[in-house]
Amino acid sequence: MLLGGLLTAAVPLAASAQPAHNIPPSDAMEHDSVLAYLGKISQRTTPTGAAAKHLAEVMKAHMALEDEFILPPLSLLPAIADGTVTPDMRWAIAMSDRVKANKEKLQQSHAAITAANLALMQAAQEEHDEITLGFSKDLAADDLADVEVTEPTVIVIGEILRAKLPAK
Repeated sequence: MLLGGLLTAAVPLAASAQPAHNIPPSDAMEHDSVLAYLGKISQRTTPTGAAAKHLAEVMKAHMALEDEFILPPLSLLPAIADGTVTPDMRWAIAMSDRVKANKEKLQQSHAAITAANLALMQAAQEEHDEITLGFSKDLAADDLADVEVTEPTVIVIGEILRAKLPAK
């Protein structure tokens, strides 16, 4: 859940007629942890500090998208896994459709995260900062998991709901 972004014509990202929905607590904790670490090292007056500041900006933009329409449908996953699908879950279909329609924007966002994270990794390596280097490697793995697992899962959630709920 860690990469950057731009705009596609398919579906607007900013305005949503959907009410806000919570994201899974594990994702909220991860966001807080990533931003706290980046905030801490952003205070340095070194190349690592500058790279962390830039990465934090890129991450905040991506996390805003995640909070808006990528992560909320994941909160339904335990119920769906248990075989429970109810009409009050219908809101997740629109979010799933936004993930699908904004695939290019999300790819651009992830590319921006990768570039900013690579800059942080390089600075950390030059400064022999093993902790930040490890953080960056974990962040890269998490971002890849967004592309390989999280975003496709949200699309699958929408398809399951669409198939199981009567047409409106």
